[in-house]
Parts: sequence; structure tokens; C-alpha cells
Amino acid sequence: MRRQALTSCVRFLAREAASEGASGSKQLPRSLSSVATASQSTKLTGRVEAVSRPASFAVSNLLSGSYASRTQYSTDAVWNTILYPDSEMEIGAPAPDFSAPAVVDGEITDVKMSDYKGKYVILFWYPKDFTFVCPTEIIAFGDRAKEFEALNCQLIAASTDTPEVHLAWIRTPRKRGGLGYMQIPILADVTKEIAARYGVLKRDVGIALRGLYIINPEGVVEHVTMNNFPVGRNVDEALRTLQAVQYVAEHGEVCPAGWKPGEKTMFADPDKSLDYFETLQEGGDSTAEGSGAMKAIKSKKEFEDLIASGKKVAVKFWAPWCGKCKQLAPFADELATKHSEKITSVSMDTTDEHLEAFVSDLGVKALPAFRFYNGGKEVLKPVLGYKKQPLAENMQQLEAM
Repeated sequence: MRRQALTSCVRFLAREAASEGASGSKQLPRSLSSVATASQSTKLTGRVEAVSRPASFAVSNLLSGSYASRTQYSTDAVWNTILYPDSEMEIGAPAPDFSAPAVVDGEITDVKMSDYKGKYVILFWYPKDFTFVCPTEIIAFGDRAKEFEALNCQLIAASTDTPEVHLAWIRTPRKRGGLGYMQIPILADVTKEIAARYGVLKRDVGIALRGLYIINPEGVVEHVTMNNFPVGRNVDEALRTLQAVQYVAEHGEVCPAGWKPGEKTMFADPDKSLDYFETLQEGGDSTAEGSGAMKAIKSKKEFEDLIASGKKVAVKFWAPWCGKCKQLAPFADELATKHSEKITSVSMDTTDEHLEAFVSDLGVKALPAFRFYNGGKEVLKPVLGYKKQPLAENMQQLEAM
């Protein structure tokens, strides 16, 4: 139907052009404008590459220039636009279905997305056959197809080349830039309609970017990545992501960054997720807590009992997010070790839920903060911030008391 509609439009344009040309008019016929507008509003895609052009441009091809040679239009009025479908790709929505030729086990056959319902599918696009990065990717995926099959996953490679070109590429030895034997289908999206619907088509050049899609057994898109032409993809990462998607589907838990099978997951719940977060270490080359030279105070009672003992006590208040705390931690540890015979040095994490209210009652606002006690009371002015010399002087004074 689309081909017939396009043919009828072109014939109509030809008749109108011939009529206008015979009269010598240089006006673009009104009927041509209306037909061109109609063709713009109709999605003539799929097996026919629909082309929308000004009427004079289209007709000039049919009449070998007899009309266009007598009619001059500005360059702005002459354009050539291929009408591709809009992208239908959306994570969490059904993947666009398709039917297209593919090379499977060395033969050209039709492949449908719906053929794989009940399986996971990794559909990965690449730009062109007989190029450079592309064969490295396809070979890397193809040689590990068995690993994906073991996870109930079908790999499908795809480009906008023809199936005959795919076949020739497969029959070319790998040492000459070919693919050799392939264990996975290679889809031929000759019309580029599928690539456009998947949102992977680079429309200005008419070839696909390096898009990868993980589709679940119900046909729903779970994951999408998109690379520009020069950068190849990592098979291990695709496999890891597939395993994470499958784990979530089976267990209902979520997978944190870099998760691999066997590692800890978490529940998507404010309280239950704390079981995971409590296992995390603070980042950076050194921690704000320090090396352990200072004993960590875990409760208000522990702090009050220590002060009530009458000992000389130096208290560091810190937080994991505090950059200056991390910078000063090694120096504070050195001082704690140096004065350890006469001063008990301790630390308090101000983000600890058991200490937050107590720390607020103590009036600690700036971090890092150091306070000094002797005989059950505070005896020196607190040291606030990254101040090495005042901290060292106060530790010396406290020891001398």
C-alpha cells in the first residue's frame, strides 16, 4: 500500500509538472505543495525508503530536468529528507517488535523479536561490516555465546548492512578482518527502520551507533547503553549486567554498584538498606577516624564515665564526610601516640545515631573539634578546624597539668 501510494503521488506530480512546464510558468503549482505536505504527514517507512522533497526536485528526476531546467528555485527550497520512524525505545516498556533477514548458522533467514519470547535477549548494534572495532566486538560476544545461553539469553548482533554483506563478512577469515564462524544471528536492517525505532540510528549518516539492549523474557527493555562509533563494548560488563537484572527479577532485591554474583545486595527500603550501608568503608587514602590510635566512644555513658574518672582526656569530634578531619587525622594520631602515657585520647563520630543528640547538647558545631578534660572538667579552649600548632600546644599543656 505504501509503495502504491508513493507511486501515485509521483505520477500526479509528473502530470502537474508537465502541465505547468508547457505553460512556461515558474510558480510552484499549488497542488504540488499540498501533495508534498501530505507526504510529510504520512509515515512512508519500512521496506520503502520514503523521500520527502520539494515537488520540483522530485519531478526533475522523472523528466530528466525538462521541468527543473526551466524553473529556478532558491537552494533553501530544495532539500532531501529521509523519513525515518520516531524512536519507540523506553526502558521499562516493551521492546519494539521486528521481522528482518539475518544470517543464522551461515544461512539467510527471517528473524523476529517475538521468536525469543520467554528468553532474555541482548540485542547489540554496530555501525558497519568490514570495519575495525566492529569485528572485535562481534567476535568477543560470539565466542562467549555459550555463557549467555546458560543464562537463558540469546545474543543478536545487528547493523544496517544487507544480509549478503553479513554473509560475505562471515566467510572472510578473521586474520583478514572477517568474522569467521558465528554462533549468533546477525540481523540486517536494510531499511534502517528497526534502528530508528530502537533509537540507535545516527540519522545524519544512516548507520547505527553502538547500542546494547537487555530485554527480559516478557519483551520489556531492562537496560540500554549507547557508545559512539570509536569505542567498543565490554562483554564481561554486559554479562554482569544481565546477571544483575536476572537476580533482581528472581529475588526482589537491588544490586549496588559493581555487584557480581555472590556479593551482597540490598533491599530498596530506608531501614533494611542500612544492613548493606553499614558494611561500607569510608573513601579516600586515609579516613577521618584515623588509624586507631584513638579509642572510639560509642555512647553518652561511656563518655561521661571516662570524664568522671578524672583522667586527662583529649576528645576528637569528627565525621566521615569531613575533608579537614581526614587531612588532620594522621597528625592527630601521632599526637595521641606521643602523649599516650599520660593522656587518654578518644574520638567520637558525630554521625553515629547513638551520639548525634549528645554531641548537639555539647555544642559541637564545627569539625574537626578537639576538647581537653582533666579532673572531670574541661580545662583548655577547644581547637576547631585544621590547626596543627594549637592542637600540639594544647596536648603539651594537658600533659603538663
